[in-house]
Amino acid sequence: MMNTSHIVHSAGWAGCGLAAALLFTAGCATPPPTVEKIASVPMGTVTTYHRKSSGSLGTFDGKVVWTHAPGSWQGKPVVAWGAPQAGVALHEPVNFGVVATLQPSGQPSMSYDPPFNFPWPLEVGKRWTTDHKVTRFPAGDSMILKVTGRVESLEEITVPAGTFKAYKLMWANSLGESETRWISPGDGIATVKRHVERRATHPLGAGVLDAELLSRVLPAK
Repeated sequence: MMNTSHIVHSAGWAGCGLAAALLFTAGCATPPPTVEKIASVPMGTVTTYHRKSSGSLGTFDGKVVWTHAPGSWQGKPVVAWGAPQAGVALHEPVNFGVVATLQPSGQPSMSYDPPFNFPWPLEVGKRWTTDHKVTRFPAGDSMILKVTGRVESLEEITVPAGTFKAYKLMWANSLGESETRWISPGDGIATVKRHVERRATHPLGAGVLDAELLSRVLPAK
């Protein structure tokens, strides 16, 4: 699940470069794979995170439980990830881009045009820049949000839910918010771990958020 408050070509791998040696093994290494999209997970999947946040990202220290369910936005089918503590993120069914977010009450919060997405296909060293028209429903206004980022590495990361091979993505937006996120596309996990920071110059003020995956439960067959 992605969001910006609470939220793309390849570097060459000729021969055996230092980066390959560091990422994999000494000597000649296989170039890291290219991943086209995130694997789908069954409806009813429940993921639980520990979230700790402060400042403009909200004062919270506890569990956030997200449930995977079907949904709709402006008459079109979407995939919803909802949590009583954080609201709902509505994603494109195919590319997983965030189309909109809802408040815990179910009222629209923000929408993104084009959807806010990971830079598919993922390749280590890839950089991206995107512009999004963001509509803020409570305020009744819209703005252009510029996002720039890079795919930093492919690495193993351990969290309470286990050890995952994850891509480390880093991005920042034009409002003064930056994020580092580890995702495991092969496991269908859009967030293994994340760290978000807002500068004091952000319109909502400074804030920090950290989250990591505690567990994932697939529905019984």
